Amino acid sequence: MNNDQHRELMAKLSEALTQQRWDLLDQVYTPDVTTEYPQSGERFRGVANLRGQFENYPGEAGLEAEMSDVIGGSTFALTPMYTVVAVEGSGDRGTGIFRTRYPDGTYWWVITIYEIVDGRIAKARLFFAPEFEPPEWRAPFWDRS
Repeated sequence: MNNDQHRELMAKLSEALTQQRWDLLDQVYTPDVTTEYPQSGERFRGVANLRGQFENYPGEAGLEAEMSDVIGGSTFALTPMYTVVAVEGSGDRGTGIFRTRYPDGTYWWVITIYEIVDGRIAKARLFFAPEFEPPEWRAPFWDRS
């Protein structure tokens, strides 16, 4: 797969999550996908279990849309819940960076490192990091981008 194909796959994932179109998960993931959340120690085996955890997520998505620039280029995606920020991939490996707003109003960054088999994700590790204000002591050393 080339980088454009990786971007298309991440856009399809964003569409599935944002629109709660769980039927699209079969287009994104292999039937026997393994998805890991190392921070919590969870492992989901199979697209049915992955779908189950999405379908049973507590809260409402209904969030306003926001614009985000792709690193190194123009706007790539506009979504209310999962905004694709950047995708880098070639061959059977890639990395996707998303910004998401949870129902409680907090913003988080989601990094997914994935492996592809036959054009779909077969294995993924996802890392979640909340946005936060930088500490004052670092103010002299950085500039806001």
